[in-house]
Amino acid sequence: MNTENFFEGPGASSMSTYVWEVAFILLGAFILGYLLRYLLNGGLKSKIEELEHENSTLKSESKSVEVETTDVSSFETTIKEQKKSIDDLNERLSECYASRIKTENSLSALQEKFKETTSQAFAQVVETAPAKEVAAIAASGSIGGQKDDLKRIEGIGPKIEELLNNDGIYTFEQLVASSVERVKGILTAAGPNYAVHDPTTWSEQAGLAHNGKWEALDTLQEELKGGKRK
Repeated sequence: MNTENFFEGPGASSMSTYVWEVAFILLGAFILGYLLRYLLNGGLKSKIEELEHENSTLKSESKSVEVETTDVSSFETTIKEQKKSIDDLNERLSECYASRIKTENSLSALQEKFKETTSQAFAQVVETAPAKEVAAIAASGSIGGQKDDLKRIEGIGPKIEELLNNDGIYTFEQLVASSVERVKGILTAAGPNYAVHDPTTWSEQAGLAHNGKWEALDTLQEELKGGKRK
């Protein structure tokens, strides 16, 4: 049997070529696999770094949210404390208002009692004293010490105040009750120097003064000149 050498007989050249082709294929596969691995590893590494960065950012934002939540809780606590303080102040203010009303009522009662007592005292004087003395007492306005500073009224000076007192007008309340015609008559009777004064607003001013509304009186008087509206 004639057996040919596998590497030296017929077809040896084809076998060698086949081996080299296989070798090149394996080498190409190796290189391709290496490149794929490199590309995949590079892409994964970049993706991992990106995810780690996002994770770090999320952690920072989470801490920031926790701090903001703490601040909000602290702010809410402060608001509750302030609200409680406001409620306490409102309660104390209500108590002050109630006390003020009670005091004003007591004062009004005392004033009424004082007027009643004064009237009774004056009645007793009228019954027991001579007529001239009664007239002198009435003119002085000394009964009960009730005599207001009428010069506080815009347009009334010392001389006009004296004229009004001589006619029985001593208080703001009495001036309010006096008609404009009566006051004009007093001024006219005193002479031309007094007749030129206009008492139109005196009653209005006296009403504010009698009720203790001094700020309103000051505001009104800013609109006046010599007791008359500008």
